[in-house]
Amino acid sequence: MSAADLGATQAALADLMRRVSSLVGDAETSAVAARIAAGNDRLSPVEQVDIYREQFFLRHVDVLREDFRSIEHLLGDDAFEALSKAYLSAVPPASYSLRDLGHGMARFVAEHEPWSSDALVADLARVEWAFVEAFDAPEAPPLDVTTIASAPEDAWPRARMIFQPSVQRVALRYPAHDYRISARKDEEPARPAEAKTWVVVYRGPAALQYIDIDADAFALLDELMRGAPLGEACERAAEKSGGALETFEAKLGAWFQEWTTFGWISRVDFGASPDR
Repeated sequence: MSAADLGATQAALADLMRRVSSLVGDAETSAVAARIAAGNDRLSPVEQVDIYREQFFLRHVDVLREDFRSIEHLLGDDAFEALSKAYLSAVPPASYSLRDLGHGMARFVAEHEPWSSDALVADLARVEWAFVEAFDAPEAPPLDVTTIASAPEDAWPRARMIFQPSVQRVALRYPAHDYRISARKDEEPARPAEAKTWVVVYRGPAALQYIDIDADAFALLDELMRGAPLGEACERAAEKSGGALETFEAKLGAWFQEWTTFGWISRVDFGASPDR
């Protein structure tokens, strides 16, 4: 088999593996399968390939079930499998790593019925994915406090804060993080009441951690993590929240101390261009 033929065969097999429904009964698919599998006295080539496809699909559903257990708890087994089938059809695997399989779930459920009619589903997807991202994010060097101790006061408005890659912030319509924790403990949490919530997920020294923060702190954190210098970030955050700039400036010290204690900040650059 030539390299070109091998490439074409691999591409055809990859396409068949992405199908979520049976391959048996389609003449064109049977012809493709005959180039891939030999068949035997019990199974035709397309039946052989369909077994592989079904196992491939079930393995991917299992991965989604593990990554989004709170959604499965909310919807139930059958409804979650239907969601997984729809998701895998619309967003087929694009990476060799199963870790990346659920990267588009939050957007998918937010944009497609019937899941888009329930904001809790999208909130759960976003929280679950924040934990996935935080779990295996690279580790940046910890903050060297000596680099900021000597910074002149007039340098701070230009300062850009570089955060640890594991730090994930999520704005929610529901306290989905609490529901997630209960569901993963195999408890029976009641559906939460709608309540705007701002959550940060991050990797602590020994385990993943999460914390609720208030709307003002989240607004500022969001601007800083987008790369805005501190002075500009305060102005934008105050404008978004409708609060006074002085309010943000008065809280800065406490927020900065808290974020430093949690290990969120890796570096503070004074007058540098953003790199995150």
